[in-house]
Amino acid sequence: MTKRRLFWIIFLISCLHALVHVFELALPAVQDDLKTHYDTSDTVIGSLSSAFRWPWGLGALLVGFLVDRYGAPPMLVIYLAGCALLCFLISSVPALNNLFGMFFVLGLFASIYHPAGLALISLKTTPEQRPMALGIHGVFGSLGIALAPLIFAVLQTKGMQWQDFFWVLGIIGAVGAIIIFIFRNHLSISKSRPVETNDSAKQTSSSVEEPDRDWRSFATLITLTAIHGMVYSGVITFFKDESFLDQPIISRFFAGLDTTLDSKSQRSFLMAGIMLFGCVGQFVAGKIGNPRKLEKQLTIITFLNAPFLIGMAMLAPGWALVSASIFALVHFMFQPIYNSLVAKYTPPEHRSLCYGLNFVMGFGVGSLGAVLAGWLKDATSINTNYVFAGLAVVATLFGFVLILLNRKPLAVEIKETP
Repeated sequence: MTKRRLFWIIFLISCLHALVHVFELALPAVQDDLKTHYDTSDTVIGSLSSAFRWPWGLGALLVGFLVDRYGAPPMLVIYLAGCALLCFLISSVPALNNLFGMFFVLGLFASIYHPAGLALISLKTTPEQRPMALGIHGVFGSLGIALAPLIFAVLQTKGMQWQDFFWVLGIIGAVGAIIIFIFRNHLSISKSRPVETNDSAKQTSSSVEEPDRDWRSFATLITLTAIHGMVYSGVITFFKDESFLDQPIISRFFAGLDTTLDSKSQRSFLMAGIMLFGCVGQFVAGKIGNPRKLEKQLTIITFLNAPFLIGMAMLAPGWALVSASIFALVHFMFQPIYNSLVAKYTPPEHRSLCYGLNFVMGFGVGSLGAVLAGWLKDATSINTNYVFAGLAVVATLFGFVLILLNRKPLAVEIKETP
């Protein structure tokens, strides 16, 4: 396979990654409107988010089995078509109880993407290529996180409501399913081979060996991922509620643009802008990702979440906004590094299954962060960012365990054969 063809495969899969995070952030993007429409509380919104996130994680384990057996293309088509169908159903404004069920099934279909997409990229790249490929993949994911509130904000300026937003997402998902079906023959994992170039051949002697399996390190990694996932879901679900998004200077900025945006739309645009910093973080992580230093890099990135979460909670509004932007940059540096570590610790023949188990922890167990955040907001006066900063420190401890488990000489790379 040529480098050009590899580039287009990574680009196409990365677009699907952006879309799955648009589906994920659809609820946080419209949470204010949902709370008003259904006259409900933050605890209910957090539980609704968890109803999506639990199957998003747990479903990934079953999908891992299916991708290993049937390949990525048919599963990716099912993912897109299923998400499109559920978005159309949600746009019909169902009763609140039915909405829980619809978000649950939406999470099941969305769970298909990561085991399929990540396994495909990891099996088509060498260890040296992989951090950068996953960095590009991650950039698109963060772009999707930013696009969800941005698309909704744009639709609001046109007088549309939250149900119109889900209708638009349904159309995008349906078009995506058609495109992947057309190009399905180009996305086979079983026939893929890492790209070989003269440069990579020269680097063979200094490359990092990928062991057949390292289950102790993998178990430690997915535990860290679960705690990091709680930080992610807890912070992102209620991000639009942050007080620093309502400071006077922001209102004056939008007034200077000669717009008539209400405060909800302003917060949507600001959330989108802050989440775009995650794109920078993903790219930087892909650029600096080093097969010899992945454990140390992951530990440092995990710890750096804490000071910026504390900054969001305790600094003056202007500086809190800066801290939130840096938090987004640092937080999303996590993904290319830990996705590279999953590939490092697991055998190729079970790669999709292992990615699935990883997302059971990160998205499934991690979804408890949204419930915790909703309860803290309703039942206490504690700033949730302090709690999640503490969880980031706990996750860092597992990073140190990873470093200790991998203090061993590096051998010459044994090239994996899909």
